[in-house]
Amino acid sequence: MTILRNAPLQVALFFLPLVWIGYFAITSSERADAVQQARLQGDSVAELFEENTERIFERVDQSLLVVRALYAQDPLVFSLKFWSDKARIATGDVIQFSLIGLDGYLFDTTTGYTGPPLYLGDREHFINVVSQAEDRLYVAKPVLGRASNKWTIQLARKVFDSARNPAGVVVGSISVDVVGKFYDTAKLGAGGTLVLRNTNYVVLAARGVDQGTVLGQRAPNRVEGELRDGSYAQYWNENRPNRSDRLITARRSQAFPLIFTVGISEQEIYSRSDHRQKVYLGGALLLSFIILTATMFHWRRQQALDRAQREVRDFASKFEDALRNLPQGLSMFDGRDRLIAYNRQWVELYGLVPEEIRIDMDFREVFARQTAVLDVEAYLADLKSRLAKSEQTSNTVQFPDGRVIYISYGRREGGGWVATHEDITERKASEDRIERLAHYDSLTSLANRNLFKERIDEALASHPRPDAPPFAVLLLDLDKFKSVNDALGHQCGDALLKQVAGRIKAQISDVDTAARIGGDEFAVIVAPGQVSTQDGAATLAARLVQAIAEPYQIDGHPVVIGCSIGIAVAPEHGSRVDEILRNADLALYKSKNAGRNCFHIYSAELKAEADQRNVLEIELREAIWRDEIEVFYQPVTELGTGRVKSVEALARWHHDTRGFIPPTEFIAVAEAGGLIVELGNQVLTKACRDAMTMPGDVNVAVNLSALQFAGTNLVDAVTFALAQSGLPESRLELEITESVFLADTQENLKTLQRLKALGVSIALDDFGVGYSSLSYLTAFPFDKVKIDKSFIDRIDRCETVAVLKSIVQLARTLKLTIVAEGVETREQVGRLQSLGIPLGQGFFFSKPVPLADLSWQGPVARRRRQAAA
Repeated sequence: MTILRNAPLQVALFFLPLVWIGYFAITSSERADAVQQARLQGDSVAELFEENTERIFERVDQSLLVVRALYAQDPLVFSLKFWSDKARIATGDVIQFSLIGLDGYLFDTTTGYTGPPLYLGDREHFINVVSQAEDRLYVAKPVLGRASNKWTIQLARKVFDSARNPAGVVVGSISVDVVGKFYDTAKLGAGGTLVLRNTNYVVLAARGVDQGTVLGQRAPNRVEGELRDGSYAQYWNENRPNRSDRLITARRSQAFPLIFTVGISEQEIYSRSDHRQKVYLGGALLLSFIILTATMFHWRRQQALDRAQREVRDFASKFEDALRNLPQGLSMFDGRDRLIAYNRQWVELYGLVPEEIRIDMDFREVFARQTAVLDVEAYLADLKSRLAKSEQTSNTVQFPDGRVIYISYGRREGGGWVATHEDITERKASEDRIERLAHYDSLTSLANRNLFKERIDEALASHPRPDAPPFAVLLLDLDKFKSVNDALGHQCGDALLKQVAGRIKAQISDVDTAARIGGDEFAVIVAPGQVSTQDGAATLAARLVQAIAEPYQIDGHPVVIGCSIGIAVAPEHGSRVDEILRNADLALYKSKNAGRNCFHIYSAELKAEADQRNVLEIELREAIWRDEIEVFYQPVTELGTGRVKSVEALARWHHDTRGFIPPTEFIAVAEAGGLIVELGNQVLTKACRDAMTMPGDVNVAVNLSALQFAGTNLVDAVTFALAQSGLPESRLELEITESVFLADTQENLKTLQRLKALGVSIALDDFGVGYSSLSYLTAFPFDKVKIDKSFIDRIDRCETVAVLKSIVQLARTLKLTIVAEGVETREQVGRLQSLGIPLGQGFFFSKPVPLADLSWQGPVARRRRQAAA
């Protein structure tokens, strides 16, 4: 009865059962959720396992069909090794492809086996494929390959000769380790299994079990009974000797004779819930202990009234401990401005003498000697005024030694206030550093793009006044910086950017703002009042162009770059940030197109040009979609005989209203607008198709842009164009310039090597004008070099002849074909022949003409024929 009358004991008797009921309910729910998650995981992994394996089997089956089709075209000359290397079908998880004759002997394989004849007529896949009536894929049990000496899964199909008579079996061998690769990514945990079976329930590959004991076996398993005629089953595989129970997910492939099973061990399924169960158990025990302890404490408190006095003393002691251990300083003043509580940290923060501080001191007396606040009376009056308006307020004081103290004040109900004092010197310094990082470039210490735009906003804010002075915005882009960065490395590039930033700051005034807004892009805001006319901005731009163009020394390397500048003056050229920057960028674009290392000021004509480029881009896009781009051809002629050896394919655009648009105009628009890849593919396809109508000894050359090497599968495009047209690979030449190497040397070299492996020829165009043309001849084995027109124009000079002789000697050493571009006169032809240059191209022979107007005899041959007549 005593217990029932005691309220705390009643609460304990009520809550203790609730705690344990909750514990058992939560743990049961956790285990049920764990099983549900395991079922979902099993479904997901099994589906991915099926998709991954089917993708591999489908690729191999497609390769089997390709091999069979190629063999049927000409069985006598067919070479499986040749087609495998060319089409790259025996790669990845595929060990090999083999051809087995009807007599059961292996007669061709991708491994290049050269030993004694191998008899495979006793293999399961051979016997079953030969005996089956229909033509379908057969998946056999794993075997140890006699040619490859590896365990493989055999995929087989019938092979037919050109008359559709059975000629044998083609076999693709897949490594059983294909399951292992997927198992590593499936994350099934300890005891997880993956098993691949064929429709006869023979194990093809397995992970998580002893593969040596089950591989190729049809071991008793529940999967056969669970699947029956269905395509999906999920069940518990229980009471297995020496193995934990597993949740099995089984799927039957609809595309291939395969069965996939995924097993997750019971230990793995319940691992997290078991761990949480322990945590919940600890929590329940802790709650039970707390409830019982609190109840016992209250019971004992009721038994001893004298404990109340001790609790009061304990509370006072704890309050003192809190004051002593607070990380902040604390002070408390009453309504009469008298000190009523403080701690040691507060005394130390303000450099007060502990012996001089006592309770009931006046606020003015306490802070009479501190150095943070000079006028204590005014500070106190301001504090009381703010506390009268709000219960909470704060302030920051800074000491002469640089320390910063943050003070938070709270109004007391009985009058006065309580304050916490915290030294935020380091935090304030960190905030200042973060603020600087947010507004300044870490490399050059110039303003970054964010601060640059803010300063423009600030300058624009003063322009609502009619008499506000104008200001100028200069956008600077370094010329040839990428070449320096690629040649000397990023470290030297960063050093160069620092020196450029220093030269920019040296040319501007203290009130101007210099910024780095991109990789090699800078900007300057000439403050209002510093530039009254466009001439003032032009004068500064001229100085910047000259200063930046002066030579640099970077780690002992002499470096010379240039600078292109665009200028916009506000508010004349814009009243919004985006408008000003856009107009300055248009002026910068004009400087770049004008030859770089110069400056231009925005004008309405520049915007009209930009609008015209946009219209031209839209019209060019439509012309490409409508297949309106024509292909003209310019012959490459043999100087001695006048015979045409090859033709160069050149894109031409006849606009409905503008007439013929120069390639120099629309090719640049195509590259800037991302249309060059589609345009290049169209020209390539048409050139290959047209070449099939030309004489068989005439090759066709197609120019490639550097942009076609980036973001597109150029090799596939060339392969498709050749296959669609039927043009032999040896009749296609691809011409590139050094810009291909400047873009991404390693990746582009790999692409060039793959193109050459197809059998096409690679030519280096505009040879001699690049700063590192010779280095490219050592980086890649070209078939042809085309000497730039600038050399031919100056062929009457002795120094040009000396250079051409060197080029001819170099080409002969490297076994390269030489073509002279831009040949326009008979005298040039004679000089080229005397130098030993065999081929020429230019207006002397023919301008670029449509396919129908091509002549296969050059002017030299025609004149000889006329003279003979």
